[in-house]
Amino acid sequence: MILNTATDVQNFSRNISFAESARACWWAVLNSFPEKPRVLLPNYIGITDREGSGIFDPITDLALDYGFYELDDDLSIKPEKLEAAMANDNYDVVLFVHYFGLKIQNIEAVVDLARRHELVVVEDCAHLYNYNTVESDAGSFGDFTFFSLHKNFPMPEGGMLLQNNQDLKKPEIQTQATRDFSEVLFAYNAQAIVEKRIENYKAYDRLIPQVAGVRPLRNYKSGDVPHNYPIVINGGLRESLYFWLIDNDVRLMALYYRLIDPILANTAHKNMHQLANDILNLPVHQDTDEKDIVQLVELINKGIKAITA
Repeated sequence: MILNTATDVQNFSRNISFAESARACWWAVLNSFPEKPRVLLPNYIGITDREGSGIFDPITDLALDYGFYELDDDLSIKPEKLEAAMANDNYDVVLFVHYFGLKIQNIEAVVDLARRHELVVVEDCAHLYNYNTVESDAGSFGDFTFFSLHKNFPMPEGGMLLQNNQDLKKPEIQTQATRDFSEVLFAYNAQAIVEKRIENYKAYDRLIPQVAGVRPLRNYKSGDVPHNYPIVINGGLRESLYFWLIDNDVRLMALYYRLIDPILANTAHKNMHQLANDILNLPVHQDTDEKDIVQLVELINKGIKAITA
């Protein structure tokens, strides 16, 4: 008999948990296996002295065995390279990273490949926040997906874990947040933030081609929810430009400018070594507008000319 109101609390519910950080969510997933899993990782993973490595620290903390699959120069995934890595060892988990908020365009194909190898799939959406928005389906393909709230909203911490596969054990979050981040889902207009970041990314797409010696890592594509705008500085000039900009009161990020030792030590990953040496990341966050972007691109152009004069 039909009821007047909905009463089934499980109907259309989503299994989400909150933590201090996305790193804590990833750690919880890895710790949820009955035996230590072997983990397959992308070969572009950064580390800093201050923050460590969000991707790799949980691997070392839990003393897990791991291997790498190769990425192309634009951080895209070639299925044949992924399958070669999967066939090389008996892995249990594979991590797919939507770097800088740029959606893996062939995510369905690579997830299908992982399923055929019976791997648990984890999507790293730390840079791509799209929860309760309509712009991107990233995060809906993996068994687990984790997000970084503080990278997308004005707050000092916050991570969120989404469990898409209810047949797997629910991870237990060990590093608790200092507040209830469920309020974030209602306190901010996430859709408007997403649209503003895309608008800013497209502004860079129009302006960066005018700067000699600089190219975008990748232009905007459907499904992207940008965390920043990654550019590649040609000719080994990234570091000089970075410090020239600091001298001119502009501090930018060079995300993953330093790679973890297991990647640095292997010449098979030399294209990632080169990318780490050349990358610079420009802001697209919701506090930025096109006037800011125009001024920054003009300054980058001026800096390139100054250091090559």
